[in-house]
Amino acid sequence: MKTSFISSLSIQTTMRNSIAGVQREMVKANQEAVTQKHADLGVTLGANTSRALDLSRDITRINSLLSTAALATQRLESAELSLKNMNDLGLTIQSAILTLGSSADETNLETARKAMSDALDSFTTFANTAVQGEYIFAGINSDVKPMEDYFAPGSPAKAAFDAELNHYVSTNGIGSVAAMTGTQMNDFLDKLEAKFNGSSTVTSPPHSAAVAGQDFWTAFFSDASDENMKSRISPTEVIDSSTNANSLGMRNFAFASIVSMELLKGNMTQDARSAVATRTTSVINKAMNGVDSLKQQRTTVGIATERTSKAEERLQAQEDILTKSLGSMENVDPEEAATRLNTMKTLLETAYTVTAKIQQLSLANYL
Repeated sequence: MKTSFISSLSIQTTMRNSIAGVQREMVKANQEAVTQKHADLGVTLGANTSRALDLSRDITRINSLLSTAALATQRLESAELSLKNMNDLGLTIQSAILTLGSSADETNLETARKAMSDALDSFTTFANTAVQGEYIFAGINSDVKPMEDYFAPGSPAKAAFDAELNHYVSTNGIGSVAAMTGTQMNDFLDKLEAKFNGSSTVTSPPHSAAVAGQDFWTAFFSDASDENMKSRISPTEVIDSSTNANSLGMRNFAFASIVSMELLKGNMTQDARSAVATRTTSVINKAMNGVDSLKQQRTTVGIATERTSKAEERLQAQEDILTKSLGSMENVDPEEAATRLNTMKTLLETAYTVTAKIQQLSLANYL
């Protein structure tokens, strides 16, 4: 009779190999329990791996569009709010002119001028609104503050207005600004309004030859670009995601507030003051409600905001569908993954216990 045997060393080696295998499986099980995705997608999905990669790439692209659309929405909503506030300032100017009427009282005139000054100052602040470091009324020049501060020391806008007024007075043989008649005031306002709205260009004199022929507004008042920022909000849609301070509505607003603030003074003739008040009323109405007005600009921004919102809804729906499809391929059952992990832990603990007992086997214990 032949007796065969199994050494304790071979048993230990077998157990060690079993423990290593369980540890490897336990790492995978733990990863799946935490991420709730298959540890090795290539092995699990096989030929469907390329499909999963395509879905993942599509989701990443949609997320990028959603981020772009969210930023566009933020810019557009800020622009819409600023335009609403500018419109309210226009109502303030209208009210101030209506309240003033034909009064020549310096106190009433000072009150009106203060209202115009405050309106212009607030208008400039709203025009220089920035979102995440980008000026929303600067067009594509988003890193440049679009509107010059008329009240700042050395303001080119203030200097340009003074140059135009003084040049008109001197070239027409008028003794002083205070001596201007209603007809002369209207003539001056006609010429200045044409330069503000871009139908007439800068002349030399009164300005330097370097800027002659340029647009008066962009030469002295605005550093904005006429071209707006654009954003892709869907694979097929690109919108203007900003606006700019060069619109006719903004030019008219500035013109109305400046001429009333500068020329509604008690030392002016009654006819000249009436001409200024009438022109202010006319131009501020155009700024608020005319063609290419603040209202029209606000409407355009509102339409872009609505388009962006609808695009975001469609993109979110697409992302949800793709994410669900990808999840059905990549995801594991979280309960099954947790159960498998616990089973691996039990197997590992059992293997450690058996190994410890084997290591305690010694012939000396039986002698």
